[in-house]
Amino acid sequence: MKALDRKLLRDLWLMWSQVLTIALVVASGVGGFVTSLSAVDSLALARDRYYGQGRFADVFAAVKRAPNAMAENLRGVPGMADVQTTLEEIVRVELPGLPDPVIGQLIGMDLREPQRMNRVTVSSGSVLQGPRSDGAIEALVSEGFAQARHLRPGSRLSALINGRQRTLVVTGLALSPEFIFAGLWGMPDTRGFGVFWIDREALAAAYDMAGVFNKVSVKLAPGASQQATIDGMTRLLAPYGGHEAHGRDDQSSHAMLDNEIKEQSVLGTVLPVIFLAVAAFLLNVVVSRLVATQREQIAALKALGYPNWAIGVHYLKMVLAIVSLGLALGLLLGERLGTMFTGLYAEFFHFPSFEHRIAPWLLATSMAVALITAVSGTLNAIVATVRLPPAEAMRAPAPGRYRRTLLERLGFTRMAPALRMIVRNLERRPWRSALAVGGVAAAVAIVIMGNFVRDAMEVVLDAQLTLGLRGELTVWSAEAMDDGARRELARLPGVLSVESTRFVLVTFVNGHRRERGMIRGYSGRADLYRVIDADRHEMLLEGRGLVLTDRLADKLGVKTGDMVRVEVLEGRARVLELPVGGTVREMMGLLA
Repeated sequence: MKALDRKLLRDLWLMWSQVLTIALVVASGVGGFVTSLSAVDSLALARDRYYGQGRFADVFAAVKRAPNAMAENLRGVPGMADVQTTLEEIVRVELPGLPDPVIGQLIGMDLREPQRMNRVTVSSGSVLQGPRSDGAIEALVSEGFAQARHLRPGSRLSALINGRQRTLVVTGLALSPEFIFAGLWGMPDTRGFGVFWIDREALAAAYDMAGVFNKVSVKLAPGASQQATIDGMTRLLAPYGGHEAHGRDDQSSHAMLDNEIKEQSVLGTVLPVIFLAVAAFLLNVVVSRLVATQREQIAALKALGYPNWAIGVHYLKMVLAIVSLGLALGLLLGERLGTMFTGLYAEFFHFPSFEHRIAPWLLATSMAVALITAVSGTLNAIVATVRLPPAEAMRAPAPGRYRRTLLERLGFTRMAPALRMIVRNLERRPWRSALAVGGVAAAVAIVIMGNFVRDAMEVVLDAQLTLGLRGELTVWSAEAMDDGARRELARLPGVLSVESTRFVLVTFVNGHRRERGMIRGYSGRADLYRVIDADRHEMLLEGRGLVLTDRLADKLGVKTGDMVRVEVLEGRARVLELPVGGTVREMMGLLA
C-alpha cells in the first residue's frame, strides 16, 4: 500500500464520526432523490404501458342523448382515427349491511363487439355473459372499489336504476385506462365510489335509450390537431345536448395521475438538493480544517518529492470515499423506500402490472450529483493545498490582513470589539462565510420541509372542514332538484338548519384564455357551507355576484369589475357575460 493511501485510511479512521455523519447526510439526499424519482418513473412507465395496451382515448365528450348514427358523422371530423360511443349513468348503490349509500357509475358494454378504446381488463373472475334468468344484471366492478368493500365474483348489490331497485351480480373485478384513478369529484374515494360495467342493452332498456349514446371517446390520427378535432366534435354534438369536448388533460383519472407525477418530480428534486447542499457545507468544513492542521505534513510530503497533483488527489480520494459510502447507503435506502412508495401508489392507481424499478439514467444521475457535491464543496480547500509552497507550509500561517469593513466604511462604526472581529472575519473570507450561511439555511430548510406537508394539511382540513363545512350531514343528487327538497329536509325530526347549494360545470373565457372549472352557488350569508379564504376568514358572497379564486383570476387575466364569458357545460347550452364581483385567496382549486 502506498504511503498516501495508508495516511488516507488512518485519517478516515481518526475522524470516523464526521465521516459517518456526512455519509448519512449524503445518503439522505441520494435516497430521497432515488425514492421519489424511481417511484414516479415506475408510475409513468406503468401508465404509458397500460395506455398503449388499453388504447386509451385522446378526446372525450358527453351529450344528453344522440343517435348511434352520429358516430359515422363524427368520423368525418378532421383528425379522427376511431370513434367509440357508450352509455353511462350515475346511480345509487346499496351494499348489504352498509347504511351509507355508494355512488356507482354504470357503463354499458356491447357484448357483441369488442372494445376498440378504453378496453376493460378482467383481473379476476369472468367476463359478462349476458341476461340472467333471475332478472339480475351481471356487472364487472372496478378493482379498487371491490377491494375496499371486500367484493368478489358472486357478490350481490342493489342499485337504484331509473327509479327501480335492481340486483347487480359481480362476475369479475376489472381495470380500465379510463379509471386508473377512480374517485368522485377528483377525490380518492374507493369506498364510496365504484365503476360497474354492465350489458349495454340492459342499461339502454332501463333508461329507454336503445339506439342512442351519451358518451363518446375518440382516438386521434398521428399528427392531428387536438383542438381542431375538439372544435369539430363540439359543433356536431351541440344539437344533442353536447357541450365542449375535452382532451386527456381534463379527464379526471389522467389529470390526477399526471399531476401526481409532476408534483412528485418537483418535490423529489428540491428536497434532496437541500440535503446535498448541507453535505457540501460539511465537507468543506471538514477538509478545510484537516488541511489547516496538516500544513506541516503537506510541506514534508512536497519536500520529499510528492507532486502537487498527488497530494490533491489524496484529499480528493478522502472526499470521494466519504461520498461513495453515502452514495451506497442512499441507493440502498432509495431502493427500499421506492418499493414502499410504489406500494402506496398502488392503493390509489390501479394497473394490471405495476412494479418498482430504478432506471439506469437515475443511477447515473445520482452518482453524478454526488460527485459534483463532493468536488464543489471541497475544491477551494484542495486547490489552496496544492498551491501551498513547501517553505511556506513549514511556517505557521501568516496573520490575517484586517482593515475597515464595508459596514464601517458606510458609517456603521459603533460596534462592540467582539462584533467588529466577527464582521471582519466574515468579510475576510467571503466564500467560506457564504458557504457556512448557505449550509445553515439548507439545514433549516430541511426542518421546515419535513414538517410542511403535515402542518399544511392540518391548516387545509381545519379551514375546509371545520370552518367551511359546518353541517353534519350532506345530501346530494345526480341531477339538479327543485329547492322544495330543501324545505322537505328542514321538516325532518332533529334538523335545525338546511342550506342548499348548486354546482355547475362551465368554461371561463377571457379573450384567448380558457379554463374549465365550476361555479358554486352558495347562500349569500351562509352558515353551514361557507367560503373560507387562506387567512381562515369567511368571505361573504351577498351582493358580490361572481367571485373568483385568485388563481383562476390570474389564469384568466381578469380583476374585480371586469366581464368574463361563461359557457355552461350542463343542461341547455348557454353563454353568459358575468361581471367579476371580487376575488378570494382560497386554498382549494380553480373555482368561482
